Amino acid sequence: MMAGPRTWSVWLRRGLVPRTLLWRSMLIIVLPLVLLQVILTVIFYNRHWDTITSWLAAGVAGEVALAIELLDQAPDPETRRQVLDLFRRHTDLALSLEPGGRLQTAIATIGVATERLGHIDSKILEAFEEKLHHPFALDLRSDWPSRVVVYVQLEDGLLRVLAPRKRVTSTTTGILLAWMVGASLVLVAVAIYYMGLQIRPIRQLVRAMDSFGKGRDVGDFAPRGPLEIRKAARAFNAMRRRILQFVAQRTEMLAAISHDLRTPLTRMKLELELLGRDDDPSVRELRRDVEEMAHLVDVYLDFARGEGGEDVAEVDIAAMLRAECERTPKNGVSIELRAPRNLVVPVRPIAFRRCVRNLLDNAIRYGRRVLVTAEPRSDSFEIRIEDDGPGIPEEERERVFQPFYRADRARRSDTGGAGLGLAITRDIVLAHGGEIELGRSALGGLAVAVRLPR
Repeated sequence: MMAGPRTWSVWLRRGLVPRTLLWRSMLIIVLPLVLLQVILTVIFYNRHWDTITSWLAAGVAGEVALAIELLDQAPDPETRRQVLDLFRRHTDLALSLEPGGRLQTAIATIGVATERLGHIDSKILEAFEEKLHHPFALDLRSDWPSRVVVYVQLEDGLLRVLAPRKRVTSTTTGILLAWMVGASLVLVAVAIYYMGLQIRPIRQLVRAMDSFGKGRDVGDFAPRGPLEIRKAARAFNAMRRRILQFVAQRTEMLAAISHDLRTPLTRMKLELELLGRDDDPSVRELRRDVEEMAHLVDVYLDFARGEGGEDVAEVDIAAMLRAECERTPKNGVSIELRAPRNLVVPVRPIAFRRCVRNLLDNAIRYGRRVLVTAEPRSDSFEIRIEDDGPGIPEEERERVFQPFYRADRARRSDTGGAGLGLAITRDIVLAHGGEIELGRSALGGLAVAVRLPR
């Protein structure tokens, strides 16, 4: 099946366009610079080099043609010698005449092959063909790198002309191109350096936002860099302060609710104790209702408070899991722990310990065998708590995270739960920037996977 135009365009964007802002910015800077240099090289410098080469080569060819004409008009060898001396004194051409010399012998010696000439060498050859009307040969790759040798067949000999290469072609064009490319590379390096300075505040802001999203408060971010980044930093600081203010207000409100609710409950407990009628079934029922209400208030306050004011600290997760497994009452339940040593990660110790404790209590409450595993990864770690209990149906696994929701099969009213354990656990996991997932255990019951960033 062939890909459509849209598929090809998406593939090109993903394959050719860099993913980071730094290299996208560099692409915006470098691509026009490269295109400009290519256009200048192909259109301007190429034509300029061709024109200069043609003019220079035509000048040298004209001087050689003049020497040939003077030599042809010379009546005797002495006059020819004077002509050659005259050109040596007044030009930078070195002329020598070999009596009886043949052009074919010179061609065989130097191995001239015009079909292998380059573009500039072809321009030189064309200029000599226009000026010289005698058989000739050019040695553009002679043993003298700075010279060009011209062989011209005369009637009674072979004329050899040594001309400086700078007389037939421009030797500075390559230097100019080298300087242009070198200067461009230096400018690109400077652009990369200063662009990196502009990108650095964005990376620092991203790290601050990521840490704050994982529940690690890093304080106000100092605005720096360009104006747009400073505005984003100030917006992040304002958002952070509003979130912290909201959490603080919620905690203060819950503290007030706690005081208001605990006072009448304490008074009711005291009045029931003063009645002293333990043999009265109605009094016993009322006392049990008051105790259950007090327990619900405590659990709800724990859920709503969420340990939001606790600082993050480096904690050995393996040691914490081992301590919680040893602390948890077994009641005939087998608990197996599989965790590597020295698994140190930044978490809120009290809140995360409550999260682990809630999951262990649930597993022990509904199963007879519990397996706890901790597995480190490159940028995160995972804790799995599995049991062999009745589990939770797949359609109920998302709703059990709702406060006070109790699954009919796995959360019976006689287990003592208030329906807030998993809600509190997920609240703690999300506050750490992680995720929690329920699934089917290999033991046959429920498997809870908690993944947190390191």
